[in-house]
Amino acid sequence: MASLTLSDTLFGNKEVELFWFGSPYMDYNGNWRIKVAFRTASMSTKIVSYPWGTLPNLRIGQLYTDGKYNPVKPISGSPYQLSINNFNQGIVTNGFKLPKRLIDFGKNPELGLQNIIQFKVNRLTYCIPVIEFIRAMFINSRNLAIQLLQPHGLELLVDRNEVNDETLYFDMSKRVPQKLATESNAQHMSWIYSDVSVRAMWDSVYQHIFSQAIKSSPQNPNAALKKGIPLNVDLPDLGPIEMYVRGEKSFDYILVKEIIGFSGFRHPHKKIIFWHPSKNRIETRNGDKHMRLTSKPDNDDYILIDESKDAKEDTNQDVLEAPPTFLRFSNSPVVTTRKQNTKLSNTGSDTIVTTGRGGKNSGSLEEVSTQDSAVGGDTPPIDFQTLETLPVTEAFGLESFFEMIQVLKETMSAKINLSVLRIPHGKRFSTCPNGSRRTCAIVQVVDVASTAYIIEVARPDNWSISTLVLRPIQELSFKKIEQNIKSLLEGLVEKGGHWDQYILDRCSGMEIEKVKHYRSDDCLSWVFRITGKLS
Repeated sequence: MASLTLSDTLFGNKEVELFWFGSPYMDYNGNWRIKVAFRTASMSTKIVSYPWGTLPNLRIGQLYTDGKYNPVKPISGSPYQLSINNFNQGIVTNGFKLPKRLIDFGKNPELGLQNIIQFKVNRLTYCIPVIEFIRAMFINSRNLAIQLLQPHGLELLVDRNEVNDETLYFDMSKRVPQKLATESNAQHMSWIYSDVSVRAMWDSVYQHIFSQAIKSSPQNPNAALKKGIPLNVDLPDLGPIEMYVRGEKSFDYILVKEIIGFSGFRHPHKKIIFWHPSKNRIETRNGDKHMRLTSKPDNDDYILIDESKDAKEDTNQDVLEAPPTFLRFSNSPVVTTRKQNTKLSNTGSDTIVTTGRGGKNSGSLEEVSTQDSAVGGDTPPIDFQTLETLPVTEAFGLESFFEMIQVLKETMSAKINLSVLRIPHGKRFSTCPNGSRRTCAIVQVVDVASTAYIIEVARPDNWSISTLVLRPIQELSFKKIEQNIKSLLEGLVEKGGHWDQYILDRCSGMEIEKVKHYRSDDCLSWVFRITGKLS
């Protein structure tokens, strides 16, 4: 299993124990993070934070030296097995109500107010942190962790969930990294997506956070999200279930530090045929195999970096392999993979090349991010003064546009900035078919001679609306450019999703051209047509 080094000055040369979790919260960039408490041998505690996507690799009781966790070294606790007749028999309380001899948080509300689920089995009370319960049930990767705290997050990972002749056809979307497109993950994700009770549990996590944020701060829910809210979950009528855990016992209480596995769940389907865009039929042919050496290490050790606002999108994201949590179904469905396209593979000798993507490893420790990824990586934002921008991670329906902009960045010498805005509300067009607010991207292209702006409206529903290219033809203040963009978006909504020609004509000092979308467009042809308007 991969070894993960947590980059933080907390560690030094001393050994520390992962003692407890705090609340997930949203930072100033709109990214979710998780507070983690570490304890030294002298029993002093320090709370630090990491990207929320780090959670699948964290367990209470893990020991770190110089920031590095050794997965081979034993951690505290003994194994237990418990039988639960029904999840809804669990009682949710908070850590402060646990006996101090079991765990003592001192007077730290960040730790003590975290929710605990208590199951009473054979005179023993098992106390399971809600965050560990949610991790074990749902979060086996950074990808699922991030989608759990997004509205309609699970919908973004599934393109098709259709039953035909008692067979479930389950298609993962391209948002699922290639490494996670496995039959075991298809079984897990389709179970969450298809089972009504399990899906309700998944949805309840985000619903509890959002409702608590509104309750705490009705006028500004983001203020509560930035402060942090303890996780909670609805426990449905679901059982009986066997749980295998690691915990510590004190009298008739057992504090569960890790859920090792579940058994007894039933999957709604007996047969699953799943597909992912990366699934191709391999056809071999004679020819040299081109190989590119990279600076990546030739082992599975990684160091966590935390400087990036948005991790660059990569189909091989989730390189970190989380410690496994076993999930066994009493009616384990048969899963097969549908391979749609053909990929050619050479069978000859290795030939080293200097261009291309991918490659074999040759280098030092690889840096990885557990932050949410964004197509285009760290494209800097536009410094708007009056328009409220969103994290790129909320830009549902703009994925192909971001891919085009990434190619544009590679082909032009210009400086390119990008921001995402919400479309003004008030009309049906303001909301996407899945219920999320429609967004748009504003791209600023600055070269030596001029500055231009590209406006692209999110089209997850393939709505027919052109891209706009705005080119100032006289000296305009940035404030005036902002006002023009705002007017264009307001007119767009008033016209029910179409550009208002009256407002287009009133944007004095700017030349505005439309670039139509064509079904035959690929990324390169789109870039060619956009650059034609910019020149």
